[in-house]
Amino acid sequence: MRRAALAALLALALVASAAPVAGHGNHVEVDSQHSADGTVVVEAVRPLTDGFVVLHRATEDGEIGAPVGHEAVDFDEGFRQNVPVAMDDEAWADWPANGSLWVVFHADSDGDGEFDPGVDERASAFGAATGQAVTLAKRDRPANVVAERAEAQQTATATATVDSAVLPEDGFLVLRTDSGSDGDVVGTKALDAGAHSDVRVDVDPSVFTENRSTVGLYAQLYADGGDGAFSADDRLVRAGDSPVSTYFLVWQVDEVSATTDEPVVRTPSGDDGVVTPTETTSESDSSVPGYGFVHALAALALAAFLLDRR
Repeated sequence: MRRAALAALLALALVASAAPVAGHGNHVEVDSQHSADGTVVVEAVRPLTDGFVVLHRATEDGEIGAPVGHEAVDFDEGFRQNVPVAMDDEAWADWPANGSLWVVFHADSDGDGEFDPGVDERASAFGAATGQAVTLAKRDRPANVVAERAEAQQTATATATVDSAVLPEDGFLVLRTDSGSDGDVVGTKALDAGAHSDVRVDVDPSVFTENRSTVGLYAQLYADGGDGAFSADDRLVRAGDSPVSTYFLVWQVDEVSATTDEPVVRTPSGDDGVVTPTETTSESDSSVPGYGFVHALAALALAAFLLDRR
């Protein structure tokens, strides 16, 4: 009986370890970018509680400094993508050409729905604040790219979709296998200056090998060198020394499946105020394709083994 109980406990522990919520809760994803008006585009927010996405100046030694803007986050909305957070006018007025910024999740500790810097504490995981340090470049035109979703995006063809790309000038959306300019270019798409949504890019099929059906890609912005074709003359768009880019996962499947149990909430950048749920794999599923399923099988196998030795 004791061995059976042990088997059940171990099985439950293995299944629980497959859940991504604990690892992603109260978490923000944001990348270096250009802003023309102090608006920072936060790529993804995964809340486990009501709270705030807060912009902080970075101190001279790179630590989290004074807050300079915030946006409320409602737990009931779940995963949110493409969330604009406005910097305070006073802070933006003296923001440098390339400033260091922390974007941090704060819990609404007192539950009043108002951000109180001395009360609403920074959320933490494993002893570190759940936030990211990026470079925010002050420019005449914005530049940012958003592709991370609640789950790895599925594709039944050799394509990938970048949810949002804002180019400061005519150029290209480029997919690479590594950051910077080191990785192999596996897809390009010519785009005019301005904002684009749901940009579909053909990907070199060789990146989807039999043993690597899920791949990580970097989506980058390039300014056209003048010939209208992607070449070595084109310039990688940067904020300071950091590329304006993002990292996302693409999962090649035989047939794309979708559910709207927990939809991605895409906050629009326009003025129409419409929030449109987007079909996506449920956040309650594993963030890595097959991860939860493999753990479940391992749990069952271990339980059966221990029971058999009774």
